[in-house]
Amino acid sequence: MTSVHKGLLNGATMIGMFSGSFIWGYISDSRGRRYALIFSMLIDGSFNLLSSVSQIYPVLIICRLMSGFGVSGATVLYSYLGEFVNTKYREKFLCWMEMFWTIGIIILPCLAWLVMPQTFRIEYGFFLFRSWNLFTIISALPSLILAFLLMKLPESPKFLLAKGKYNETIECLKFVHRWNNNTDVKFPVTSIVAPDYVQELNKGFLVGLYESTIGLFTSKFKYVAIITCIIQFCSTTSYYMLMLWFPELMNRFLWYETLYTGFPNMTTMCDIVSLYKVEPDDIDGKCNDDIDESVYMNIVIIGFACIPTSLIVPLFVNKLGIRFFLGVCFFGSGVSAACLYVITSSHSNLMLSAVFESLSSAGISLMYCIAVELFPTEYRGMAVSIGSTFGKIGALLGNVVVGVFIDEYCTVPIVVACSFLIISGLLVYTLPKTGITSTK
Repeated sequence: MTSVHKGLLNGATMIGMFSGSFIWGYISDSRGRRYALIFSMLIDGSFNLLSSVSQIYPVLIICRLMSGFGVSGATVLYSYLGEFVNTKYREKFLCWMEMFWTIGIIILPCLAWLVMPQTFRIEYGFFLFRSWNLFTIISALPSLILAFLLMKLPESPKFLLAKGKYNETIECLKFVHRWNNNTDVKFPVTSIVAPDYVQELNKGFLVGLYESTIGLFTSKFKYVAIITCIIQFCSTTSYYMLMLWFPELMNRFLWYETLYTGFPNMTTMCDIVSLYKVEPDDIDGKCNDDIDESVYMNIVIIGFACIPTSLIVPLFVNKLGIRFFLGVCFFGSGVSAACLYVITSSHSNLMLSAVFESLSSAGISLMYCIAVELFPTEYRGMAVSIGSTFGKIGALLGNVVVGVFIDEYCTVPIVVACSFLIISGLLVYTLPKTGITSTK
């Protein structure tokens, strides 16, 4: 594949995530959190499996598009988990989700390091299967396993209660009681007394999606919804803009340091970027699939750099609050983005990318947590997913900005990323306080 082909492949995934984020939020609020999670994970895993045996580029594009559509439903997990945990511990439990993201960042390159260098080649007619195909199969397994595990779990009790399904709510609470107490002792609650709920009429999918969206932005929570969407847009734009740029910067620094070895390295990052000329790929029918080991190592290092924030945030979030950590993450990552302008070596680039990844990814994760806290059950799934949708729009914009300006005007992506993160940090303090910190 040429660079254009690779760009389209990444773009297909982003477009799928953009469209899916919006739709899965409505499905989770209308049909259920568990329902949305099971089907989104099955779609992601199934199309990942299909892409692993794809032999035609358009098929691969379609598979990545549908995989992005499916995996975008993973944001519903925040609503699902948050509605099983009481208010006192909800912030802490949701913040622990970042640790699992960090573990994934570490495990993924380690698996790739084991699988991708393998040189086996299975051919049968036009069918070709190599190490990257096997790695794609392995990457599909978590989504499929999660989908089948969720089939054994109950629906969110708060969702069932909000829909007036009191008998099903009792059954869900019985399940939780049995597992929490590891006993078959009879659940003491036999009925639920609650206000009457409004019977929902059967609506078409598009009508329901439209009314659910309008309902959120005309409710008393419209201000909070608008602010969270702006923050998601700004922070995710900056995140994808720089995290997709760091490997390219590393490449160009290594090129410069190898070419000018022995000379004092006083050249700034923007000077090196302008010196490096990207020539069109030579298409000779062969696939150069050699990956330097430093690529795997650098991603592992970045993953381990995320561990401190993944541990500190959940341990202290009940004392300091989500807003405090959101401010630290966005302002800190904004400063690290600004420092790109003055770095002069590949080591500095690696250090900044580690700091930026740990703070910005934690900030984006915390935005999902705070959305669960700020919105009631009937709006929660849609609010979380619409915020994610604005984030994916930002991700696409970030790709465009880097592609257009990286060679000739490299200060533009730096200024945009830094400004957006500072704006996100400031907007955080306009949101209402959440959790037990707001009741002190």
